[in-house]
Amino acid sequence: MKRETIIKRRNELLKDQKKGSITVLFSGDLVKRSADSSYPFVVNRNFYYLTNCDEDSLIYVYINTENVSKEMLFIKDYNPLEEKWVGKSLTKDEVIHKSGVFIVYPLSQFESIFTRTLARNDVDTIYVDSERDSFKQRTNEAEAFTKRLNESYPNLHVININHKINLLRTIKSEEEVDEIRSSVEVTRKGIEFILKNLQPGRYEYQSASDFEYQCGLHNATLSFDTIAASGKDATILHYVTNQKALKENELVLFDLGASVNHYCADISRTFPVSGTFTDRQKIFYNIVLKAQEEVIKAIKPGLTLIQLNEIVRSVYKTECVKANIIDSEDQVDQVYYHSVSHSLGLDTHDVGLVEGAVLKPGMVITVEPGLYSEKESIGIRIEDDVLVTEDGCVNLSSSILKTVEEIERFMNLFK
Repeated sequence: MKRETIIKRRNELLKDQKKGSITVLFSGDLVKRSADSSYPFVVNRNFYYLTNCDEDSLIYVYINTENVSKEMLFIKDYNPLEEKWVGKSLTKDEVIHKSGVFIVYPLSQFESIFTRTLARNDVDTIYVDSERDSFKQRTNEAEAFTKRLNESYPNLHVININHKINLLRTIKSEEEVDEIRSSVEVTRKGIEFILKNLQPGRYEYQSASDFEYQCGLHNATLSFDTIAASGKDATILHYVTNQKALKENELVLFDLGASVNHYCADISRTFPVSGTFTDRQKIFYNIVLKAQEEVIKAIKPGLTLIQLNEIVRSVYKTECVKANIIDSEDQVDQVYYHSVSHSLGLDTHDVGLVEGAVLKPGMVITVEPGLYSEKESIGIRIEDDVLVTEDGCVNLSSSILKTVEEIERFMNLFK
């Protein structure tokens, strides 16, 4: 990402921060797993969005008072012995180049600089970025910092700007869309590699490993744990066990995605293990495909995700009854029990876009209708990644095999 882009994002966020305030953002810390090992580090996505820096234990600070207006980054103290074990940390020059923040201090100086700033300036407001989904969630760095502030400086007013950053992230720049395109392209290659090896007797986890191999081959990571669900288990939305052997004449549903520079692809496709759909499977598949095509055709600024979901339900009410998948229209919820779309970006289920929100140009969303019959051991989901434009949308994943004819033609090249 260009440094100018990162600076522009921060300027947009900070332009309304009041005088007499300090903004403090955290990249996140390593989380201990056991003994001397930690879980792989995942950078706070808002921090990355605003600094372009991907490393644990970094802190961004913006001071905005009557006398001072400056931003700074605190990075890990130089530790040559530690670097012999875990590798080099970001240097001052690297951080300046990535972020466009030109004042950089060692992390050990954060507390003294912060408290000195409070003592010498008229500061009454601290802005932090804190995300919490439940009571059970682990205390994050912003919450721990806020607790310390409340104990030591009870007169300070702490304001959470998480929602404000999330809203900025909903509209993607051309650079961000290009990153998502790159992720989609790696995903396409991974899917085609899966299909070259797909056959009865292989295991779901082998297909999932095929995809992960292709991600690694193209310097990408997984957006999320791959779902490789065959037969009846394809009716389970987030099945990640991936332990069953693939059986002849069954379908296998893949929900997967590559991530390039943290920008995610999220694609679902459903394939016949034997290379050819049965007549009944084709009926199911083409109903889902019709629903998806209707949604993509309808997407434009001003619509909501709820309205898009109603298009799917409308198609299913007619087609599923006609195909004897359900007996009546009011049974649609038995075979379709999720929403058709979510936002996509630095997170797979990206921030900022809720069901009632209105689509705007620059948003990237998924379109993923599914149809699930446990009785018939059929689960099908077809998912693409779509960019909302001024007058409609662009399917960013249109190059990935999708129709019955395309899938069978490709798979039978390797039989």
